Amino acid sequence: MTLAPSTAMIETDRLLLRRMDESDLDFFIDIHGDPEVARYIGAGNPRPKAETEGWFRKIQDSYKGADLGQLTVLRKADGMRIGRCGLSDAAVERHAVSGRLRRGWFFTADAPGDVEVMRLPELGYTFGRAHWGQGYASEAARCVFDYARTNLPFTEIMSVIHAENAASRAVVKKSGVEYIDVIELAGRPFERYHWPLTAT
Repeated sequence: MTLAPSTAMIETDRLLLRRMDESDLDFFIDIHGDPEVARYIGAGNPRPKAETEGWFRKIQDSYKGADLGQLTVLRKADGMRIGRCGLSDAAVERHAVSGRLRRGWFFTADAPGDVEVMRLPELGYTFGRAHWGQGYASEAARCVFDYARTNLPFTEIMSVIHAENAASRAVVKKSGVEYIDVIELAGRPFERYHWPLTAT
């Protein structure tokens, strides 16, 4: 695996992870429109083209201040785009309110201005359905985590996973993550996990 400070690209034996560019937009429009892919991300519904375009612009804007950001994942063998994996500038309410779940936002800028939040990098991933079950998500997530742990000044990294998404839970558990709690994101409950930054 290549690890270089301030890089826009990292890699594993099988995968290349690079920052998104305009050539990637149609790929993400396609996978976000797949009901099976969309069921466990965001609000759980296939995203219209305009919604994915808005998300894509937010990702690109985030690169101005992000240490890594969300990355397009390509298979080295043929250069095919297969998904995305990386770190988002997410936020979680600092104080829980009695009677409801603590809220979170995938982009800190989306949090209401009157809410005190903790800014936490969120390690997330989404892959096209044709590439499920081949170990790509685990490989990409581990690559991003190892890069962050070695090169970035974070004291905590989280992942948020829908409770019914057994495959994604299996991905993070391979790396020894710790369950923290359940928070509300995009109007739905998601389990929150802590990545072990002190692991070897």
